[in-house]
Formats: sequence, C-alpha cells, structure tokens
Amino acid sequence: MEQIDIVIIGAGPAGISAALYLKRAGASFTWLEKGAPGGKLINIHEVGNYPGIPNANGFDLAMSLLKSTESVNASVTYGEVKSVRKENGLFIVSTENETYEAKAVIVATGFSNVPSIKGEKEHLNKGVSYCATCDGPLYRQKHVALYGRGDIVLEEAIYLEALASKVTIFTPDAEYQGNELMKEILSKKEKVEFIYNSKITEILGEAALTSIKYEENGETKEMEISALFPLFGEKSASSFLSPLGIETNKGFVKVDNNMASSVEGLFAAGDIVDKSLRQVVTAASDGAIAATSVLSFLRKRKQ
Repeated sequence: MEQIDIVIIGAGPAGISAALYLKRAGASFTWLEKGAPGGKLINIHEVGNYPGIPNANGFDLAMSLLKSTESVNASVTYGEVKSVRKENGLFIVSTENETYEAKAVIVATGFSNVPSIKGEKEHLNKGVSYCATCDGPLYRQKHVALYGRGDIVLEEAIYLEALASKVTIFTPDAEYQGNELMKEILSKKEKVEFIYNSKITEILGEAALTSIKYEENGETKEMEISALFPLFGEKSASSFLSPLGIETNKGFVKVDNNMASSVEGLFAAGDIVDKSLRQVVTAASDGAIAATSVLSFLRKRKQ
C-alpha cells in the first residue's frame, strides 16, 4: 500500500486546478484519472465563456490547462477508483491495481451523461449536447429542443430562448416538474413550447442531427430540429464514495464554502459538487479552493 498525504481523483478542470495549486505549494500527492485527462472538456466543440481564451475548442483548452501542471512537474497516474473508505483517520483509496493510504482526498470526478435514446451516442457533438451554455451559441436562430424534468432544463431553456428561433421542451410528465417562477417566465415566451406526456425515442440524421422521433400521449410523431439537449441521463460519478456515508443530494456531494464534505478530510470540486452552475471556470475555482483548504486541513492536523 502506497502512503501519500493527498489523493486527487479526477483530471478535469477541477482536478487540474487542484493539482496545480498543490504542486506550487510543494505538497505531496497522487493524482488519479481513469480516462483521458481533461474530463468532459475534451468532448466540447467550443467554449466561448472562459475568460482570456475566447471561442476555444474544448480539447485545445483542456490541453492548455494540462500544460500548466506539466510546467510544475505534476503528472497524472492512470487508475479507476473503485472505492474510498476511511480507517483509523486515514483514507484507503482502491483502484483496480493499486491501493493508496492518504490523509486527505479531493474528489473531482464530475458527472457522466448516460445515453438512453436511440442515436444519442452517435450524434454527440453533431447536434446532441449536454451543455446549453457551452454549445447553445452554435444554434443561433435555429430550432432546438430539451428533454427532461427539473430546474436544470428550465435554466438551460431560459438561456437558449435568447439565442434560438424556437425552443421545445419535452417532458414525460403531465405537468412540468420544476421551479414555478422559471416555468412562468418560459410560459410567457412565444418561442417556447412545452410538450407534455412525451418521450423521445430516436435521434435521426447522418452527418448531423436533423430530426427526432417522439411519442406524445401514445402517438408517434417526428419533429425537425437542429439540436437536442437530453438532460435525463445526468449521473454523478460518486458511487465509489458509498463506503464513507458521505452527505449528498441526488448523488452530488454537499460541501461548505471550503469545498469540505461531511466527512472530515474529504473535499470535492467541480461538477460532482451539489451546486447551481457547472462550468469550466467554476470547476477551476472549486479546485483552487479545495487545494488551499486541504493544505490548511493538513497543517491543523499536524499541529
């Protein structure tokens, strides 16, 4: 078992930021990532709201962020974390090949979108997107649709309404489940249409999305659209934390202003956190706060 002061889990923007701050502070840590460093950012076509880097390709921005850690010799170790537990005041972080014993952990694994519609996976970045704030500007004056329930869909719809020629919201419920004020705002918008008791069954198009098939009150229909934001499949990547009994909200980790979770010594940053805005810039901020909080925690522990 390898002993280390800190383990960072995840190499998206939040993990990158945490690693940079810890390395510059001279901290000892192991940085784990199960896939390609950069997180979901590497699959985003364009990021137009990251300060100082206008209209960046997601992959290029991810590589630029990673270069900042390479300049201070912070390197990522491949490893998919299977579980995190706590014994005698120390965290036991287990991957498929290695086990680490750490005094503190920063979890920055984000969330994953699980495709559930026929053609969804094939049309990712070809009309299918999970981030309206990121990709909405690509569909100015075009017909776009969202699918799901809850406040996240309403928030994205309000943003898209200012850009698109029309916004259609599909929901399986007879009445939309979400914030009443946002529902009222959208109901007054001429460009916004709600389709209740509906289920999107297939996404069509060759080089790019051109239309969708859906069922409304049991009747099969087809609609031409330019983009679909299916927000039903959001799933927090936090199941490996279950041995800790950590406090969450729908799988997303609850933290305080220092990014500290309900389990002492475990911090969370980025999209895995229970919060209202999930963006590259907020993830980077979370990572910086989590890193400085961990350093403070370790200093107090040493004393």
